[in-house]
Amino acid sequence: MCIGLMLLTLGCSKPVDTENASSQSTAAELPKVATVKPKKMSLTQKTEQPAKIEAFSMTRIHAKVNGFIDQILVDIGDRVTGPKKDDQGNAIEPGQLLAVLVAPELSDELAQKEAMIAQAEADIDQARAAIEVTEALAQSADANVAESVAGQRKVEAEYQRWKSEADRISVLASTKTVTAKLAEETTQQMKAADAAREEVVARIQSAKAKQNEAKVAISKAKADLRSIEAKRKIAQAEYQRIKSLCEYMQIRAPYSGTISVRNFDPGSLMQVSQANNENPLFTIVQTDRVRVSLNVPESEAVLVKQEGKAAIKVPALNNRIFEGKVARTSWVLSTSTRTLECEIEVENTEGLLRPGMYANVELIVSQKSDVLSLPRSAIVQQDGKPTSLIVTADGTIARRAIQTGIVTATDLEVVSGLDGTEDVISANANAFKEGQKVALIAK
Repeated sequence: MCIGLMLLTLGCSKPVDTENASSQSTAAELPKVATVKPKKMSLTQKTEQPAKIEAFSMTRIHAKVNGFIDQILVDIGDRVTGPKKDDQGNAIEPGQLLAVLVAPELSDELAQKEAMIAQAEADIDQARAAIEVTEALAQSADANVAESVAGQRKVEAEYQRWKSEADRISVLASTKTVTAKLAEETTQQMKAADAAREEVVARIQSAKAKQNEAKVAISKAKADLRSIEAKRKIAQAEYQRIKSLCEYMQIRAPYSGTISVRNFDPGSLMQVSQANNENPLFTIVQTDRVRVSLNVPESEAVLVKQEGKAAIKVPALNNRIFEGKVARTSWVLSTSTRTLECEIEVENTEGLLRPGMYANVELIVSQKSDVLSLPRSAIVQQDGKPTSLIVTADGTIARRAIQTGIVTATDLEVVSGLDGTEDVISANANAFKEGQKVALIAK
């Protein structure tokens, strides 16, 4: 009876749906994946690199002339002022005096050159006086020539008169109209007039010779003047050279800055340096503006742009951040480090940034707005190329090759390969394979 009751009970129970149960069991066994859809957003790619702070300018000041140090007027840490300039960049006031040298031999040589100029000036005055004398002699010679020429006309007229008279008397004498004695006397007068004419010609030649001599003397005197004037110029140039060397005995600041090095004391002999790396008298640094120097890796070097914004964090100043922009780059990468040298200029009017300090620079290398993006965890590399694993409508994983652009700390730009509608595996993507069936984690 009990057995029949059991059979009756079994016959009355509801039949089990084995197909549905199998499906639920399979779904429960599929691996669960987290997915995201590509979305539009603004991306800013940055690079953070160690950097060093350097003076905007650093100059080693050496002695230009040999001499003894007479005065040292500044010491390390002193702020000094450079020359003041007008709008055209011409110095209107010299820089601050830093030190004074003494060199007696230079002072003596300067006095000698000054005396040579004075001597040249006296010689020039003498040469000009000589020119005046020769010009006066030339004028006298000209007057003598003119006078001789005028006398020549007079004696020529006298000769012509006596020649005509002699011809007339000779005719009369032939007819016995006048005596032979008168004819002889007339002939002698004509000969005397002819001799006077020859004398005047000789006098004219002599006057002209003196005239030419005077002209030559004038030319010589003028040439002597030019020679002496040239010597004066040489003396003036020598004087100016020595004077310039004497001015180098006053050592002045080339620009406003801070004295960082002082190597010598008063009484020391300073000699002209043969190389810039020898010990300088002073080293001056310009610190109202500083250079922040950093090296950007090759992978990001091509993205660095002039005027790119940068944030400089200085650990020694409690990580205070200073703003700056890329002023210049080396453009060429270092062959040893494969990095690009960049310089950022930062105003330092407060004087907080000191050359030699260490800094960290966060440099913005690229920015884009409204671009398709994915989390970096959603990108997997295959054969060195970026890809994404997407989950299709039937739960199958498919691999998509993509092209990436800007990369940030958390996201990257998808340039091509996705349109934004896909479900992309966003976590542990390397654990899955193309063609694998998965189930989406409910969001």
